[in-house]
Amino acid sequence: MNKVKLNEPYEVGDLVVYLTDDNLAYVSDYDCRYELTTTTTSCDCCTFIFRSRVDSKFQCRHIKALRSLLGLD
Repeated sequence: MNKVKLNEPYEVGDLVVYLTDDNLAYVSDYDCRYELTTTTTSCDCCTFIFRSRVDSKFQCRHIKALRSLLGLD
């Protein structure tokens, strides 16, 4: 993990990513409507839950934001 600190909020596009572990973050929209628990491979958002059943490689925008912050994509 380069230059990314734990327990600090980071803006990634229209999302705020708050990393709590090397692979776990809380991700929310700027308006803070929903705070989602997200890892580099899963998310508790409805989009991921339903789309990942059809496409096991699906990444929602919350996963993409976390992976981008960690330099994985």
